[in-house]
Amino acid sequence: MDARLAAPDSLRVADLAGVVDFVLAFAVVHELPALNSFFAEVATALRPGGTLLLAEPTGHVSGPEFETELESAAQAGLSVADRPSLRRSRVALLKKTG
Repeated sequence: MDARLAAPDSLRVADLAGVVDFVLAFAVVHELPALNSFFAEVATALRPGGTLLLAEPTGHVSGPEFETELESAAQAGLSVADRPSLRRSRVALLKKTG
C-alpha cells in the first residue's frame, strides 16, 4: 500500500501505470477542477480489469452531474460494471475495459 499527496491538477501517479488494482474516490470527484484529467490518470494507473469505486454525495451531486462524471469516465476507458446502493450517495463501480 502506498499513500500519495495529490495536487489539485494531478494525482501524481504516472509511475504506477498499469499496476493499480483498485481506486476509491469517495465524495471528492465533484470538487476537482478537471474531471477528464482525473479519470484519464486513474485509467492509466489501473491494470486491465482494475476497478474504481466512485461515490458522490446526493446533497452535492445531482443525478445529471453524476451522469456527466460517468461520461467522462467512459471517455477514459472506464465502463460501469455495477451500480451498488449506498445511503445518501450516487455510486458506480467502474472497470477498466482495456
